[in-house]
Amino acid sequence: MGALNGRMSPLTFHTTGKVDNWDKIVDSITRYRFQDLDPASGIEQKFGWVLMSDPFSDEFEKTRIFYGEDLVGLTFRIDSISVPASQLKLHLNKRIKELTEEAGGQKPSKRDTEALKEDMHSAWVKKMVPTIKLFEMVYNTTTGKVWFFGKSKGAVENFLDTFHETFGFGLLPEAPFTVAQRKLGTDKVEDLLELEEARFVAEID
Repeated sequence: MGALNGRMSPLTFHTTGKVDNWDKIVDSITRYRFQDLDPASGIEQKFGWVLMSDPFSDEFEKTRIFYGEDLVGLTFRIDSISVPASQLKLHLNKRIKELTEEAGGQKPSKRDTEALKEDMHSAWVKKMVPTIKLFEMVYNTTTGKVWFFGKSKGAVENFLDTFHETFGFGLLPEAPFTVAQRKLGTDKVEDLLELEEARFVAEID
């Protein structure tokens, strides 16, 4: 996390729309809130919104998500279960050896081995404690700028999808072209693509 402690530089985005009714958005945030991951279910990942002030709370109100008049702060929480591949392989090989001995030296078929691996993986998932990852988001409702304090590909993709579902509009990444598009408009910014490359270093024969 970095919004509160300043330890991480965020990714910057700009909204493609604007909120007209924050009461409806609070309801939508609640709809896409984080819901506990139950290892016994066999599900390996869940994600959603929690309060920035309390990663275990999903009781959303305007007064709890607004920081001043313009800034909205939320935390995107991802809980996941990851089975160590190397450990699973060791135990799988051990079980294959046992089955081979029981069968008088005949190894299980490839199909049976894959089924055994899937069964072992599912059993391990149901016994493991989920890992919690928290990614803060700050949204300036006046400028439309959004900062997301996370950079892993999976986290960013899930965040972008959830933001769109929650707010009803998407996010564009901060880049020279998108900045020019906001400043100049869609029509004029296309002219930039026709500009020739400028050279600031003299060519030496």
